[in-house]
Amino acid sequence: MNFEEIRQLYPGLAGKVYLDTAAVGLASRNSVAAIRDFLDMTVHCHSESASHHHQAMDKMRKAAVIQGAELLNADADNIALVESTTHGLNIAANSIPLTDGCNVLIADTEFLQVAIPWYKKAEKKNIEIRKIRTHDNGVLDLSDFLKAVDPETKVICVSSVQWCSGFRLDMKTIGEFCRDKGIWLVTDAIQEMGTLKIDMKEIYADFVIAGGHKWLNSPFGCGLMYISDRVKEELEPGSYGYLSMKKPEGGFGEYFKTPDITPFREYRFPDNARKFEIGGTANYPGGIGLAESLKTVNSLGIDKVEEYVLDLGEYVFGELEKLGINVVSKRDRKNRSGIIIFKCFNDHQKNREILEKMLDRKIYLAMRFTSNVGGLRVSPQYYNNKDDVDAFIDTLKTIIR
Repeated sequence: MNFEEIRQLYPGLAGKVYLDTAAVGLASRNSVAAIRDFLDMTVHCHSESASHHHQAMDKMRKAAVIQGAELLNADADNIALVESTTHGLNIAANSIPLTDGCNVLIADTEFLQVAIPWYKKAEKKNIEIRKIRTHDNGVLDLSDFLKAVDPETKVICVSSVQWCSGFRLDMKTIGEFCRDKGIWLVTDAIQEMGTLKIDMKEIYADFVIAGGHKWLNSPFGCGLMYISDRVKEELEPGSYGYLSMKKPEGGFGEYFKTPDITPFREYRFPDNARKFEIGGTANYPGGIGLAESLKTVNSLGIDKVEEYVLDLGEYVFGELEKLGINVVSKRDRKNRSGIIIFKCFNDHQKNREILEKMLDRKIYLAMRFTSNVGGLRVSPQYYNNKDDVDAFIDTLKTIIR
């Protein structure tokens, strides 16, 4: 399928110009159809027993793991399903052992959830949260991270794309540095995964986490978490669930029929990413919807998706600059993402008024700030095209006049 054909899978585009995937991505017909099929299955129980019915549900959600591994060029054993980015970030914070006197590095333009788990840890332990200051236009300089590191640095927790500037970090360099220094690298990739290429054979990180509801176009409460081999080998989850265990011979359906089973036994969990999942009855509709969304990206090819989205962004940059509008985001393709931040005026209230007037006209965009970095935000996805951008620009011209 080409990008215009893909566009037809997203009926939510009708009647509006939707340029706010960085807030919530639209679901496709395919994802909704797959969930409907699953719901029909839950109504009728087509399996020969309820146990087989449950096992079929578990099998269906695994498709998201396989598709996620393909998207990230990773082994399936390194992929887990999580409820959200928040869920994954808390798994990381609760699994990494923190000692008194250690420090965690966080940039000052991060989304608040990146910081919350570490600040809550610091309330109970003598942990220092070190602030990495962002430069003009939301630029994060890797040298600032490297200079802030000392022998007590335990974790660098960072978003690969900053939500209030669109700035994309060089995760390859920071990953190699963390690996060499033995520092845990926790990456919030929700503004990157699904639209920009993440190749886990090329970069290093211990956790790469993205909820499905933004650029993965799967707003159903399920996302992906990649973990490194180091995490698998050295860390233990903060909770354990029986469905993450190594399956007994014949499956749990057969196991539960065995008269002499007892809860007083040794429990072993395989060294794969699934042990970090809740390990109980899961969000099956979310996993099934996510699998279909991932299939769409994989069918297009993430290389083509990235090129298309960045080219569309280049068109946005050019049109905004023709109007003499201050574009906050860096235009350098190497550090650019699907997010473009701009300001029509130096007056914050006037920019808010622009936003409200755009939304009244069904032009969907947003306004985002952290540490005084930000502005109006557009975030075109692969289901958008130049006609959407032209409609956005024409409306903006009218409002400014």
